[in-house]
Amino acid sequence: MPASTPTRDSISLRLYATSATIPLLQDLTTRYAQTHPEISFTPVTGTQTNLLEQINTRKEGYLLTNHLPSGSVGQPLLAWPIGQDGIAVITNPANPVRGLPTDQLRRIFLGHIANWQEVGGPDLPITVFSREDGSGTRAEFEEQLIGERLTTRAAIIVPGSAAMIASTAQTAGSIGYVSMSYLDGSVIPLAVDGVLPTTAAVSRNEYPLRATLFVVGTTEPDGAYRDFIGWAQSAEGQSVVSQHYGRLSP
Repeated sequence: MPASTPTRDSISLRLYATSATIPLLQDLTTRYAQTHPEISFTPVTGTQTNLLEQINTRKEGYLLTNHLPSGSVGQPLLAWPIGQDGIAVITNPANPVRGLPTDQLRRIFLGHIANWQEVGGPDLPITVFSREDGSGTRAEFEEQLIGERLTTRAAIIVPGSAAMIASTAQTAGSIGYVSMSYLDGSVIPLAVDGVLPTTAAVSRNEYPLRATLFVVGTTEPDGAYRDFIGWAQSAEGQSVVSQHYGRLSP
């Protein structure tokens, strides 16, 4: 009888992703599975707060996120960088304003500027969109832009990155923010301090609203998890990351 072809045991990796990193999860796992057919993935998505609770409860899997929380509940977190995200400030395509300095952007999200006319645009009220509590992108955006102060109470809360894109695209005079991976042409990204959120500008550390992309967990990875994270940091993995995000800084 001919010898049977050896087979590898199937291994399933549980990976959590915030809405900002769903495209990253899809890109990385699709490419990795092409050369590692024995590996399958169990993806779980949600807000960062909810996903961290699941990791602490299950003691299994790792989270892809663009915000490294401080003082999180549960076990201390370990984190490994795998790329950079640009938090794109977006507006409705009909808005002629194409860029803002950081100071004006901050004043808009604090509610101190309420009309586009105040920043060189049309006489049109500014509709501010923000993300829900528990969003890693919201936490990172507010931490970088407004610090300990609060986003204007007039802000309309939207649940998720896709909802942010849809709401901004459908609302005249709107402004919001989203991971650069969601830019699709239906909204206009604003230049911040004269720099647009391109993968090249984020990789070169030129765009000001940058956030490191991390793989986060409660234990040191080993086995297949360690191989996957190491691959994501390799030249091949970084070529995948750079499809929608910035590479790790040299």
